Amino acid sequence: MRSFSRIFGLAIVALALCSHSALAAQRYYGTPVYVTGIPDHVNYATLGEQAMSGSTVPFFQNTVTSPLDGHSYTFQIVGTDPTQPPASTTITYVPVAVVVHFSNGAVLDPRQPGCNDTIPVKTRFFKSPLFTNVNLTSNGVNVGLTQIIDGFQRAEFWSMVGGTNYHVLLAPSGSIKVVNINAPAGSTAVAGACAGSNHDLGEIPFFGWDSIVRTEVNKFAQTNQLPVIMAYNVVLTSGGCCIIGYHNAYGRTGGTQTYAYGAYTDARICRSRGIQYTHAYTHEIGEWANDPFVDNATPAWGHVGQVSGCQNNLEVGDPLTGTPFIVHKGGFTYHPQELAFFSWFFRTPSSGTGGLFSFEGTFKSAQGACL
Repeated sequence: MRSFSRIFGLAIVALALCSHSALAAQRYYGTPVYVTGIPDHVNYATLGEQAMSGSTVPFFQNTVTSPLDGHSYTFQIVGTDPTQPPASTTITYVPVAVVVHFSNGAVLDPRQPGCNDTIPVKTRFFKSPLFTNVNLTSNGVNVGLTQIIDGFQRAEFWSMVGGTNYHVLLAPSGSIKVVNINAPAGSTAVAGACAGSNHDLGEIPFFGWDSIVRTEVNKFAQTNQLPVIMAYNVVLTSGGCCIIGYHNAYGRTGGTQTYAYGAYTDARICRSRGIQYTHAYTHEIGEWANDPFVDNATPAWGHVGQVSGCQNNLEVGDPLTGTPFIVHKGGFTYHPQELAFFSWFFRTPSSGTGGLFSFEGTFKSAQGACL
């Protein structure tokens, strides 16, 4: 995930993130990107104490030495340490569905079915394999009947946790909360993959949307919970389109809040056809789990996925942006994103399934030096 500190510096810079062209009445987008925010008022010195007191999400901290550069890197990952006796962790998530009203009268309502579907978007989303169990195989290894992010966490540390009760699970706080908001200034709704304004693609300025998200987070979630704020066909802009996901952390009354957003988009909006449905949220929750406080440094890596240069953070989705795999659940075909294993970033021998370096084996070796 590209860091805002790298993108924005001290001022907002125009981002030509996606090319798009008109085809009939529809806009088709290229490959959108994901970004990270700059953590806001996070007291890193007390995070361990906060986790022990339930003031932030449960996590472990450890250190790895990279054979690439000989440097030691300290990191925090949600759950328990796989180098210790295996344990299961359950994090409560708070499900919130946002109905967005645009000034031109378009309403993007996740209580209604998406394009060419008969089931409400919010049902497709919260009944997806992100939050419900499905049989998962990684690189020929069955990692269990479980949720996708738990399956990934098990797979990337498989040499240590295979066959054990190591889990990082998500459990709902209660029923889905539905909120109505007006799209902030600068927003627009354009033709989507199906006819009718209820299937439009909503383009909302990043900081306007993030303000809305934080308002709902502060209203509904506690700091030791993961707020899952979902919307239908809502992507974000900052001088260009489209940002389809991000994660961040901030200090608030009660502790340190972590959160993420990923766009639930209809099929065929992006030329990158794998980017649809829960694809973006897989990227974001995977990165939330592996870099919850947005400060996990790695040796430089890049020239892959959405990264044209080099970056140095543990963002497990960025190297494989737009690379889907297929999971069937409830008669529906989901396209979650493949994610890169911990070992790929630090250039250590693989601890993952099959001795490979990503969930579906796209990365068969760790990356070399990024130049």
